[in-house]
Amino acid sequence: MRGKIGTILLLSILVLAVASCGCAENTNHQAVQNSSTIQITDMLGRQLTVPAEVSSVVATSPPSTILVYMLAPDKLAGWNFKNNFTQPFMAENYSNLPVIGGWFGTQTGNYETIINMHPDIVIEGYTTDGEIHEAIERRQENFGNIPVVAVNDSIIFVNKSDPTIQYVGKLLNCEDRAQKLIDFRSSILNEINNTIKDIPEDQKVRVYYAEGPKGLMTDPSGSQHSQVIDICGGVNVADCKLTPGNGMTQVSIEQVINWNPQVIITSNPQFYSTVYSDSLWSSIDAVKNKRVYLAPQNPFCWIDRPQGPHLIIGTAWAAKMLYPDRFANMDLPKLTREFYSEFFHYDLTDKELDTLLNPSAEVKT
Repeated sequence: MRGKIGTILLLSILVLAVASCGCAENTNHQAVQNSSTIQITDMLGRQLTVPAEVSSVVATSPPSTILVYMLAPDKLAGWNFKNNFTQPFMAENYSNLPVIGGWFGTQTGNYETIINMHPDIVIEGYTTDGEIHEAIERRQENFGNIPVVAVNDSIIFVNKSDPTIQYVGKLLNCEDRAQKLIDFRSSILNEINNTIKDIPEDQKVRVYYAEGPKGLMTDPSGSQHSQVIDICGGVNVADCKLTPGNGMTQVSIEQVINWNPQVIITSNPQFYSTVYSDSLWSSIDAVKNKRVYLAPQNPFCWIDRPQGPHLIIGTAWAAKMLYPDRFANMDLPKLTREFYSEFFHYDLTDKELDTLLNPSAEVKT
């Protein structure tokens, strides 16, 4: 009898123990589910604790800032810079975000300004100087408890940007829009590649990228600043050194005359406004044949400075400028409307579309 009672007591204790363990497991699981933070690994391999729901983001340089705006505009806390357009093609609640600076080009940001905004995370796009791991850790030290999420610099290259788009899409819980951007990019690049692949070398268009107000700065083939020429099958005529970082190698008008490009593209309205009336340029084929093109500017230049995911639409524009006959079936107005609506969150009017694709030479102030 005592043995049976002992057995019953033992079984009862085991049942209670198992039940107790189950409750503990359920409690722990619930605690994890209710946690306000999660563990992530950034693109540099660093382990970080970030809010489970990121609602406010600052990025330290324009490429990453523009990506955040394109994927999750309501989470963007501020701009690194702002173009002074009378009417930016952007909704007011986005265009009126504060300008907070950052670390890009010759710009040095202010940590206190950003810290006082209390963003959930800071996205650093590998724009710091020096050894990257040390630079990121310095950035994290200066930002204190605000997690600094490092993403790699693939976002500045149109044909390499997918990994960063995917990563930021997942980070900000907007994976569907990130995939739409990747699909849009792939569609354009596939059309360009299929169209230019059979162009003989001696029939490829010779292109000069005119930078600066006088057009006498440029970037050669292989530069991140002139990448749209390479992507679209143009021959970059600039036979000059590649200046790392900011680029913009100084050249002479004699060099440009000797290179004699068939097409000139520029991102500088001031140069565009004077090139056809400047006798120094009059002997160049691109000028004689009226094939100097000013890249669309609003809200960001489509071909350069800043680099970023918006250059995706710039490659379509460049392809049409370089090879209008070969890309006759590319519907650039339709692509532009789609891109602006989906990724710039702005529906263009007919007049605004015409202004973009047929830009005036008004100089930004």
